[in-house]
Amino acid sequence: MSGRMRTLVVVVVLLAVAVLSRFFLYSGDPHVEVAPEELFAIGGFSVTNSLFTALLVDIILVVVALLATRNMQLVPRGVQNVMEMIVEALYNLFRNLSPKFINQVFPLAASIFLFVLVSNWLGLIPGGSSIGVCHAAGEEHSARLALVREGEYAGAIRFAPAAAEGDNPYTTCPSGYTLVPWLRPPSTDLNFTLALGLLSFVFFEYWGFRTLGIGYLKKFFNLNGVMSFVGIIEFISEIMKPISLALRLFGNIFAGEVLIAVLTFLVPLALPMPIYGFEIFVGFIQALVFALLTVAFLTIATTSHEGEHHGDEHGSAARAH
Repeated sequence: MSGRMRTLVVVVVLLAVAVLSRFFLYSGDPHVEVAPEELFAIGGFSVTNSLFTALLVDIILVVVALLATRNMQLVPRGVQNVMEMIVEALYNLFRNLSPKFINQVFPLAASIFLFVLVSNWLGLIPGGSSIGVCHAAGEEHSARLALVREGEYAGAIRFAPAAAEGDNPYTTCPSGYTLVPWLRPPSTDLNFTLALGLLSFVFFEYWGFRTLGIGYLKKFFNLNGVMSFVGIIEFISEIMKPISLALRLFGNIFAGEVLIAVLTFLVPLALPMPIYGFEIFVGFIQALVFALLTVAFLTIATTSHEGEHHGDEHGSAARAH
């Protein structure tokens, strides 16, 4: 059999599997919620699935750290070797952006990268969104049908729950209940991404004031003609940084979750597999981008405008020479 024929057979088989999986592995309507969902409550404290996943990520990272450091050797092996490679690669990468403050920023930036990376990948475990607890779905949370009334109230619209009679044969939850998955990446919770953005913001603003003193505010508020307007624009850009960090991470990861849910609903097998591979890459890139932006914003915050001007003049003189 020629190579072209083998390729054709593989494509046909994959298409057949994809089509048949729609009938034999149908998992019900896709479950997409923007807000995190409550799993259980401890006293008056609500534990959501994103918080539960964040705690699970913390446990994983602590266990890996203990395994990597419990028997340190000069010639690393096993988990110690892997973690040293990761830490060294991150350190060299961040040092290129901020060589002066690398020792201050590295613990935070590396922690952000590892936490966001593990949480993003943990949410991609196949079947993770299908394991959870059944909660009663209130009428305000369920899909509703618009029914046009007849008779005395002809023309009026009445809303009724869209749940079908009887149990759903494709889920373990009975009718009137909704499945709340245990695992949900914290990055798909806007509360988490905004908190992470604010943490990063407070960090590089603190080092900006510590390095430049009260002169740090001269970047934004001055009376140097047109530069005063530029400073106001920079100030608005500065206070928007935590929001942009939060929305970038949330939007990319949440969009991937929705895409996988919809594709799995349409074609459970074959079609979602390339998307899973792509989302693994996206999860890595978004974790790295968040950490890199934290380091880059620190470098910008600790550089005065005077230093930038002197650097430009020095560079121009060197080129002229």
